[in-house]
Amino acid sequence: MRPGVIVSIIGHVGAVMMTLLAWEASSSLPSAGQGIVVPVEIVDVSLESNVRALAEQVEVEGEEQADEISEAVPAPRPVPTPTPPRQRPDQARDSFEDLLRNYDKDRGRRQETGETADTTRPGAGAGTGDTVAIRDRVTALNRRAMMRCWRMPSDLPDPERLNVTLEFDLDRNGNLRGQPRVIRPTNYTFDAPMRAAVENALRAVRSCDFTFFPEDPVVGSRYDAWDELEFTFGLNQPS
Repeated sequence: MRPGVIVSIIGHVGAVMMTLLAWEASSSLPSAGQGIVVPVEIVDVSLESNVRALAEQVEVEGEEQADEISEAVPAPRPVPTPTPPRQRPDQARDSFEDLLRNYDKDRGRRQETGETADTTRPGAGAGTGDTVAIRDRVTALNRRAMMRCWRMPSDLPDPERLNVTLEFDLDRNGNLRGQPRVIRPTNYTFDAPMRAAVENALRAVRSCDFTFFPEDPVVGSRYDAWDELEFTFGLNQPS
């Protein structure tokens, strides 16, 4: 046989074998529409899925991050209350002077128009008029008693200057309580005429009877009006 025939036969046999091998390989591969089949016995299926655990872990991490952010943000500081400006001394003095000027203007207006103070307003006192009348009554009764008991110093030298003021206390029955006190003059030790005038005044208070005060129909019940009395002895003194 020729060598060319032998080579041709070998080539045809090799081509047939390659075709058979290619067909077997293509039949053993899965098609594109089919998935890979995994044996059931090698799949490990757990009783619970881990999807929920992952979600809870994400929520916990989110809360921790929120806490860290809230701790990092500083709390707002309280705004301090501004203190009112302190009034300067010159401003206070100006305010006081304005008050005085307004008072003087109002008083001058009342004097020009003849207005009097309103005694009916709160604080004026409902019995202001009665108090004045009682005081005048006590003064008149005291003067009348002293004029009966006092001896005028007309026989002493320069009697016009011999003015003596005494103060004394009475009990509720009109009796003298304690000793009378010399208010004026303050020093008469080396002034003989003045010393004699003081002795006359003291004698008049000690010898006078004041029991008419509790019996008086006007001031008898007002012991606070005559419990402490003051009287000035002198030729030119009205009381």
